[in-house]
Amino acid sequence: MPRPLEESPHAFTVPALVEEVAAARDRVADRARGLGLDLDEELIGDLKLLTGELVANSVTHTQAECVVYVRWTGERLRVEVTDVDSTLPVPTHALSTDENGRGLFLVAAMATEWGSQLCATGKKTWFELAVPVSGEDTTTVTASLREAPAELALASGEGGARPALVEPVPIAGEYARAAHQAA
Repeated sequence: MPRPLEESPHAFTVPALVEEVAAARDRVADRARGLGLDLDEELIGDLKLLTGELVANSVTHTQAECVVYVRWTGERLRVEVTDVDSTLPVPTHALSTDENGRGLFLVAAMATEWGSQLCATGKKTWFELAVPVSGEDTTTVTASLREAPAELALASGEGGARPALVEPVPIAGEYARAAHQAA
């Protein structure tokens, strides 16, 4: 029987070193691209930033390796970080002079949804990002922030009440798009 936290095409183990966070960010981006999703540079940047926050939290607070899993839910790109600590993360309010303590604030503000739950090996902390459907000939906008202020999102640990995912809408009509291309 395979180990529950084994390497796979969509999962990998990160050693318990903060120096490995950058490589983990790149591996997540590569695996997300491998899913065949239409990811622009901004979305890749968000993906890497949020991955870095969760992986850094995991290896820093557990001093143990973690497993990162990337998957497509059918609607969103989901990244899960599983570690051996069974203590769920508690968002903190960092002071302006603090060097740490803002990671979950960023996750709550930037992810479409996020959360944490206990699992057989410890806990799984995850985030999801909305990805525009490829093959459309119009630029789309998807919901990437919650309607509630970030402070309320942090208070609940999972973002509180969530609005429905906004349907993609064109950001420019045919005339505006043609005028922009001509310029």
